Amino acid sequence: MTAVCSSGPAAPRTQWTGEFAPVLESVPDARHTLRRVLPRIGGVGTELAMLTVTELMANAVVHGGGRRPVLLLIAVEADGALVIAVTDNSPRVPGRCAMPGADAEAGRGLALLRLFGVRVSWDVDGDGRKRTRALVPARVDGRRL
Repeated sequence: MTAVCSSGPAAPRTQWTGEFAPVLESVPDARHTLRRVLPRIGGVGTELAMLTVTELMANAVVHGGGRRPVLLLIAVEADGALVIAVTDNSPRVPGRCAMPGADAEAGRGLALLRLFGVRVSWDVDGDGRKRTRALVPARVDGRRL
């Protein structure tokens, strides 16, 4: 695991980055990392932040494939919002993030995040790796989730 922290007047945010094996066991490891790292970089761990890292890491492991590590970035914006970004090994971006039917056993994660006010976006780098970026607001409707 690699850590990079930056802060100070020139830095727009404080952040941490790390690498995880592309296996399901990395999902709880990422949650533990989020809990450990957020206080160090000035963030507040919330249920919504935990849900976000869980969904993004699980999607990266299940749908990303490949052997290269999954990259996790955790950043705290000046307003207290969190950026959680996960880079996986696939260039494919998800289709619509609509809520699946009642009988579906999967596919609700990104739709739920959006319902809770998390903004999710994607980009693909020059190496053919997709980065899923989630902006978790500091507060939703005046309360911290």
